Amino acid sequence: MKIAAVIPARMASRRHPGKPLIEIEGLPMIEHVRRRTVLCSGFSDVVVATCDAEIQEAVEAFGGTVIMTSKEHIMASDRVA
Repeated sequence: MKIAAVIPARMASRRHPGKPLIEIEGLPMIEHVRRRTVLCSGFSDVVVATCDAEIQEAVEAFGGTVIMTSKEHIMASDRVA
């Protein structure tokens, strides 16, 4: 059976705008999350779901896969439903 991990991310958070791209130890936070998820043995694929081109560019720069979603989603977790 194939199981994909979908990581929702957006720049327009009310509490922490821009949080996915905050640099930690030289990498954007979203890349730390993606790399840790890739290390999980239960997933056949790991993708980031976002509506933001900045996140798309950051993830793809490190070889990750992105699914572009609608800006109409109110919460990031709506992107995985």
